[in-house]
Amino acid sequence: MKRFFAFLFLLSALPASAAPVFKYYTNCVLESQGTLSEDVCTVVETREKGGALKTRNIYSNRFSLTIKSWFDKEKGFMTWDSHNKFEYKWEYKVGNYNGTQPYTYVMPGVMVESVSWD
Repeated sequence: MKRFFAFLFLLSALPASAAPVFKYYTNCVLESQGTLSEDVCTVVETREKGGALKTRNIYSNRFSLTIKSWFDKEKGFMTWDSHNKFEYKWEYKVGNYNGTQPYTYVMPGVMVESVSWD
Protein backbone atom coordinates (compact mmCIF):
# COMPACT_ATOMS: atom_id res chain seq x y z
CA MET A 1 0.00 0.00 0.00
CA LYS A 2 2.87 2.37 0.78
CA ARG A 3 4.27 1.75 -2.71
CA PHE A 4 0.91 2.61 -4.24
CA PHE A 5 0.77 5.96 -2.41
CA ALA A 6 4.40 6.67 -3.29
CA PHE A 7 3.56 5.98 -6.95
CA LEU A 8 0.55 8.33 -6.80
CA PHE A 9 2.71 11.02 -5.20
CA LEU A 10 5.35 10.72 -7.93
CA LEU A 11 2.69 10.73 -10.63
CA SER A 12 1.10 13.88 -9.25
CA ALA A 13 4.50 15.60 -9.09
CA LEU A 14 4.97 15.33 -12.87
CA PRO A 15 4.06 18.47 -14.85
CA ALA A 16 0.64 18.07 -16.42
CA SER A 17 1.16 20.64 -19.15
CA ALA A 18 4.57 19.66 -20.50
CA ALA A 19 4.96 20.86 -24.09
CA PRO A 20 5.05 18.04 -26.65
CA VAL A 21 8.46 17.65 -28.33
CA PHE A 22 8.76 16.69 -32.01
CA LYS A 23 12.05 15.65 -33.60
CA TYR A 24 12.52 15.07 -37.32
CA TYR A 25 15.17 15.17 -40.04
CA THR A 26 14.90 17.24 -43.21
CA ASN A 27 17.09 18.52 -46.01
CA CYS A 28 18.79 21.87 -45.56
CA VAL A 29 20.91 24.07 -47.82
CA LEU A 30 23.59 26.63 -46.94
CA GLU A 31 24.32 29.51 -49.33
CA SER A 32 27.89 30.74 -49.06
CA GLN A 33 29.73 32.94 -51.57
CA GLY A 34 27.44 31.91 -54.43
CA THR A 35 27.68 28.17 -53.80
CA LEU A 36 25.03 25.90 -52.31
CA SER A 37 25.90 23.05 -49.93
CA GLU A 38 23.45 20.37 -48.80
CA ASP A 39 23.00 18.60 -45.49
CA VAL A 40 20.33 16.77 -43.52
CA CYS A 41 19.38 18.87 -40.51
CA THR A 42 17.85 17.75 -37.24
CA VAL A 43 14.80 19.79 -36.21
CA VAL A 44 13.44 19.72 -32.66
CA GLU A 45 10.17 21.57 -31.97
CA THR A 46 8.06 22.15 -28.89
CA ARG A 47 4.42 23.14 -29.25
CA GLU A 48 1.81 24.72 -27.04
CA LYS A 49 -1.08 22.64 -25.78
CA GLY A 50 -3.26 23.91 -28.66
CA GLY A 51 -0.58 23.01 -31.26
CA ALA A 52 1.02 26.43 -31.86
CA LEU A 53 4.81 26.49 -32.27
CA LYS A 54 6.66 27.41 -29.08
CA THR A 55 10.33 26.74 -29.93
CA ARG A 56 12.27 25.32 -32.88
CA ASN A 57 15.92 24.26 -32.84
CA ILE A 58 17.71 23.27 -36.05
CA TYR A 59 21.09 21.52 -36.01
CA SER A 60 23.53 20.88 -38.84
CA ASN A 61 26.67 18.89 -38.05
CA ARG A 62 28.15 19.44 -41.50
CA PHE A 63 27.83 23.23 -41.27
CA SER A 64 28.57 23.31 -37.49
CA LEU A 65 25.44 25.41 -37.12
CA THR A 66 22.72 25.69 -34.49
CA ILE A 67 19.62 27.82 -35.08
CA LYS A 68 17.26 28.45 -32.16
CA SER A 69 13.88 30.10 -32.71
CA TRP A 70 11.11 30.96 -30.31
CA PHE A 71 8.01 33.09 -30.07
CA ASP A 72 8.26 36.12 -27.79
CA LYS A 73 4.92 37.75 -26.92
CA GLU A 74 6.40 41.25 -27.16
CA LYS A 75 8.97 40.91 -29.96
CA GLY A 76 7.38 38.23 -32.15
CA PHE A 77 9.28 35.31 -33.69
CA MET A 78 12.93 35.55 -32.62
CA THR A 79 16.01 33.69 -33.87
CA TRP A 80 19.51 33.07 -32.53
CA ASP A 81 22.21 31.24 -34.48
CA SER A 82 25.69 29.99 -33.64
CA HIS A 83 27.21 31.95 -36.54
CA ASN A 84 25.96 35.45 -35.59
CA LYS A 85 25.71 34.72 -31.84
CA PHE A 86 22.97 37.25 -31.09
CA GLU A 87 19.18 37.18 -31.19
CA TYR A 88 17.28 38.90 -33.97
CA LYS A 89 13.80 39.09 -35.43
CA TRP A 90 13.52 36.92 -38.54
CA GLU A 91 10.49 36.48 -40.77
CA TYR A 92 10.48 33.19 -42.66
CA LYS A 93 10.80 33.58 -46.44
CA VAL A 94 10.07 31.19 -49.29
CA GLY A 95 13.21 29.67 -50.80
CA ASN A 96 13.74 27.91 -54.10
CA TYR A 97 16.22 25.07 -54.45
CA ASN A 98 16.47 22.88 -57.57
CA GLY A 99 13.14 24.22 -58.80
CA THR A 100 11.20 23.10 -55.73
CA GLN A 101 9.20 25.40 -53.47
CA PRO A 102 8.94 23.72 -50.04
CA TYR A 103 12.21 25.32 -48.86
CA THR A 104 12.11 28.10 -46.26
CA TYR A 105 14.82 30.55 -45.23
CA VAL A 106 15.08 30.06 -41.47
CA MET A 107 17.94 32.56 -41.21
CA PRO A 108 19.95 34.53 -43.78
CA GLY A 109 21.61 32.05 -46.16
CA VAL A 110 20.07 28.86 -44.73
CA MET A 111 17.07 27.06 -46.24
CA VAL A 112 15.25 24.11 -44.69
CA GLU A 113 12.87 21.82 -46.58
CA SER A 114 9.25 21.34 -45.48
CA VAL A 115 9.35 23.31 -42.23
CA SER A 116 6.07 24.78 -40.96
CA TRP A 117 5.52 28.52 -40.62
CA ASP A 118 3.22 28.53 -37.61
